[in-house]
Amino acid sequence: MPITASEIQDVVLREDDFGHEMRVGGILKNIHVPQSAFIKARLSRLDHGGTYTDPVTSKTRQFDYRCRISKGIEGLHNILLAVECKNLNPELPLVVCGRNRNDKEAYHLVIARDENKHVSIAKVDGMSSLYEPRGFVGKSLLRLKMKDKRLCSDGDSEIYDKWSQALASSRDLAHEFANANATAERQGYAFLMPMVIVPDNSLWTVSYNDDGTIQDAPKQVDLCDFYVDHKLSASFPFVLTHIQFATLKGLSTMLTQYADGDFYKWDKIFSIAASRFNPV
Repeated sequence: MPITASEIQDVVLREDDFGHEMRVGGILKNIHVPQSAFIKARLSRLDHGGTYTDPVTSKTRQFDYRCRISKGIEGLHNILLAVECKNLNPELPLVVCGRNRNDKEAYHLVIARDENKHVSIAKVDGMSSLYEPRGFVGKSLLRLKMKDKRLCSDGDSEIYDKWSQALASSRDLAHEFANANATAERQGYAFLMPMVIVPDNSLWTVSYNDDGTIQDAPKQVDLCDFYVDHKLSASFPFVLTHIQFATLKGLSTMLTQYADGDFYKWDKIFSIAASRFNPV
């Protein structure tokens, strides 16, 4: 019996990696950014499929997306996104296993550039941080597969490749912002957010107690944090503390919150008054 166009389309919609990548791009491009007298947020500098040099392997690699969300009349506050896309079958989802975040892990860093283009690193920690203590934080990843009609783990190598690419791509964004001589911008702040985006209904979390027992039943989620504590380079003392895993729905919801000028979200990132500055 000959194959039909609709059968091909069904397979492509489920399994084509480029199609998933394009759907992620559609969310990034089409997010509505309102304008008002008090909030001038904008999505800018969306790049798709450029190349960079991996700082570990020195090989040329291709990123999926990079973009910036800026807030304020002069665009002083900036969220820099390094977005990688991974197409998964929701029937064989990604499971993020973790526990409650401890005090040591509850922080993030912000690149701060003053009016004289002097660059510092601002640390936002504790309850002031976007990553609050005692919230769920991922510590390991499981990709599920079917074997002998049983659901089992397939490791995390494919997912690891994607999130390591997001971390490596973030390095260029950090250096570009910090390099004051390469831009006409002067004073400003930047927060780096590496992300891996998976299809809807394909992201789950499992939370453990300190004794290794599971707290609750596994939960299907649209957004979760994963602790990485990744130093970008020896020459630039900036640490990426977390990476975000999100579904298409989770990405859209998150971007809408930032674009709408959710003061709570922005204040969590740029709590500069409560920050400690360390000169670079």
